Amino acid sequence: MLNEVIPYRPELAKFYKKRGYWKEEIFTDEFDRMARRFWDKEALVGGDQRYTYGELKTKSDRLAMHFLHMGLKKEDRVVIQLPNIPEFLVIYLAMQKIGVIPVMCLQQHRYTEISYLAKKAGAIGYVVAGTFRGYDYRELVEEVKANMPEMKYCMIAGLGEECPKGYYSIHDLMDDPIEQRMSPEILELAHPSPDDICILLLSGGTTGMNKLIPREYNAYRYVGYESSWECALTMYTRYLCVAPVAHNFVLNAPGIQGCLMFGGTVVMGTSTRIEDICALIEKEKITHVPMVPAMIIKLLDFEDRPKYDLSSLEIIINGASKLEYNAAIRVVPELKCKLISQFGMSEGTITQTSLLDTWEVNYTTIGLPVSPDDEYKFMAVDGSGEVPFGEDGEIWFRGPYTIRGYWDEPEKNKEAFSEDGFYKSGDIARMHPSGRGLIISGRIKDLINRGGEKFACSEVENLLLKHPKVHNCALVAMPDKILGEKGCMFVSLNNKDDTLTLEEVCEFLGGKLAKFKLPERLEVRDELVETNVGKIEKKLLRVEIQEIMEKEGLL
Repeated sequence: MLNEVIPYRPELAKFYKKRGYWKEEIFTDEFDRMARRFWDKEALVGGDQRYTYGELKTKSDRLAMHFLHMGLKKEDRVVIQLPNIPEFLVIYLAMQKIGVIPVMCLQQHRYTEISYLAKKAGAIGYVVAGTFRGYDYRELVEEVKANMPEMKYCMIAGLGEECPKGYYSIHDLMDDPIEQRMSPEILELAHPSPDDICILLLSGGTTGMNKLIPREYNAYRYVGYESSWECALTMYTRYLCVAPVAHNFVLNAPGIQGCLMFGGTVVMGTSTRIEDICALIEKEKITHVPMVPAMIIKLLDFEDRPKYDLSSLEIIINGASKLEYNAAIRVVPELKCKLISQFGMSEGTITQTSLLDTWEVNYTTIGLPVSPDDEYKFMAVDGSGEVPFGEDGEIWFRGPYTIRGYWDEPEKNKEAFSEDGFYKSGDIARMHPSGRGLIISGRIKDLINRGGEKFACSEVENLLLKHPKVHNCALVAMPDKILGEKGCMFVSLNNKDDTLTLEEVCEFLGGKLAKFKLPERLEVRDELVETNVGKIEKKLLRVEIQEIMEKEGLL
């Protein structure tokens, strides 16, 4: 086990293996087994690219051999910053087969986030798609490399993208039959242990920069498999991925891994425009699609929806944040498919509603954890212990796929985990009277959840405080009918005769942060009210912006 990782408690690891949750195999073992069974069946679609299970296995084995030949080895970390393109899955499978650990980053991340995460992970490789949506990621790679000489494996994965000198072209490697020059036994020798770390996911960034979340092969395979049952995945599933593949929601809840373990077909989509999603559902006969609430609401309200044949759609999986009741009850009658609501965290625990439950439980709760041996309890925020059944408390989780600690974060781990290994989620919840589902009431962490993209307010504030006009600032969540929340920045200025506009703020922050973190409203005040310990009274600001928006008729 890597020094940066806290392992599961030995007695719990033994228990999970005895229960059969943890097996002596990894996800790619199951994928390879499916490939041998369904060699000529379509496994992956993305744009004009189509791969059968046999082709996907051949390409991923080949790429894994090339990675080994390049010098990559077990436990090396590589930053992956790719859109939803088929090459992502080939790269992911290849790395999983040889124990190279992908560090999952979002397309919107820029130098501030990437350089921090790469250094934190000790990454020696970086994969990008060349140019995507007008942004040249090769420039970002060069900027990161300039301060990280250890970043020696830089790769371009985009089809037809120029590959600068010193970079590896993923497509060239995929097309080069290295297996004719190397023995396939090299993959058997490189096969990782089920107890090894298989991936580094990103936390929601609730206390500043994102923390890295180490997931083990055993636990990560298990949750993808377990969450697939209620979503009714089969070999006939056609699974559309339009939310970012870097999210655990899309990758493994049940996601891409769940789909492939059950012999289904993964369809990649790079556009989140509703008309493009509808066109893909019609063209590829999609049966399952994971969506954040903003996407579902836009789909429900899409006036041209009747022009598309969406009859293949069987289940929409809502995730990232709760879908409001008034929207949830529209899914079945208007979209003619079923809805599964999911609540999860990259740290581990996934809850899902069940199609066997009552409509009230399905539409008002987030369901129950997917494992029979997920443990949870509701704790009083003041530290006085567990709260009675049905009352609000911070929910703590422990189970066969919930981590014991963040990557190389000893101090934060003391705060985020109890001594007996429960993860303190920071979410306030209670149990539905039926006992069949959890109801999320709110959270105690200072973050914004913009359409499922969670980020810490302090990260944006710390950067804006460097603006020459800004004396103090506070970012708070303001309600939004589509995205759930957006950021409203309150500021006080050094010189009260100065002026500051939202455009100036965004221009100052632009390029330093992902676009979804930029404030979408600015409120300038002579001063910001502080507590007796010098912290800004954000509760008052949240109430204030709510009242302002109500007066403006925005709510």
